[in-house]
Amino acid sequence: MKLTINKKQFLASWGLAERSTSASGSVSILSSILVKADFESVLLQATDIKTSIICFASGITVTEPGEAVFPIKMVSDLFKKAPGEEFTIEVNEGKVILRAGRSKYNFSSYPVREFPVLPSSDSADLFCRISAAELAKVIEEGTLAASTGEEFPLYLSSANLQITQNMLNIVSTDTRRLALSSAAVADGAEAATALLPMKGVKELQRILGSLNPETEVKVLFDSAQFYFKTDTLEFTVRRVESKFPPYEKILPKNSTLSVVTDRGALISALERVDVIVRDFNRMVVLDIIPGSEMVLRGKAPDFGQAKEEIGAEAEGEKLRIAVNSKFFLEALKVMRDPEVKLSFNGQAGHMAVKRSDSDDFLCLIAPINLSEDELRMFDTEQNGADGI
Repeated sequence: MKLTINKKQFLASWGLAERSTSASGSVSILSSILVKADFESVLLQATDIKTSIICFASGITVTEPGEAVFPIKMVSDLFKKAPGEEFTIEVNEGKVILRAGRSKYNFSSYPVREFPVLPSSDSADLFCRISAAELAKVIEEGTLAASTGEEFPLYLSSANLQITQNMLNIVSTDTRRLALSSAAVADGAEAATALLPMKGVKELQRILGSLNPETEVKVLFDSAQFYFKTDTLEFTVRRVESKFPPYEKILPKNSTLSVVTDRGALISALERVDVIVRDFNRMVVLDIIPGSEMVLRGKAPDFGQAKEEIGAEAEGEKLRIAVNSKFFLEALKVMRDPEVKLSFNGQAGHMAVKRSDSDDFLCLIAPINLSEDELRMFDTEQNGADGI
């Protein structure tokens, strides 16, 4: 195999493949990329077993077709640091020569026969078709509540993908909050659902961000894998062998209080209160009285307390409720809308964060349970003076 490579163009494709390799290095062949070149195209393949990718590489002129498996630990740095804008690669019986300007490097490749056979979508069923931008949005919003580590039960660190009546729902939870984002799709399966690991879903989100927003993504599935396919790549994620709980049971059907306010103003006020509480308990108390402003309060023992007032349109019963400031901020920041709608079902019910004009995003946040006496403590400063 002999290739002439435009470094800038090639490294964009190489980077996509590199991210799907195993970082542990415990199995050498999983820390490598298979390059398959013919006179029409060059394909890169990589896998860490749980995810895999096949993508077309750009910026390559093929002089001699062939196949080779390159170890990424050393080769990636050589590719990135090779002098000039172009370099050549020659592979002959497992021996590789890289030439760039007056530089020359010799190294060994791995045997092609040892590279694992990647899952194939040839016999997979269609899940849906959706644009890259829309899929990236529902992933960002719908995975908001997932745990970041690999936790048990497995659904806590997974995203639930669900198709019903040409609507894609992505749902996640860490038990203290639940996020749900929806989007209309084309050619949706009649009814299908699956759990995917967050690591794979987040990598998919990064890949989608590198594509033209209008690129159509064809989503396919079989009993073991989900496949995300475009004209230039196919990314595969192994399904999680677990079931997501029936979240529909906790979705609010009505509310005792709803509030619409400026999202940016609420974020700014909440961030200032969070300065006081973030090193203590990250608890913020909301005071909402219809016909009045919404008040945010925070308190940290031996440090101080904060009070913020922002304009809001509230309908329903007045309420004082405590919530986690980090969870609240994350729900607000994942949105892009100018306004936000907050809905409540009393002091013990979840707070629902939604768009003011649509039901395609929802984040439920469990309140922090405080007694009436504990809540009243936020009316008084630590020194006993009148509350701020």
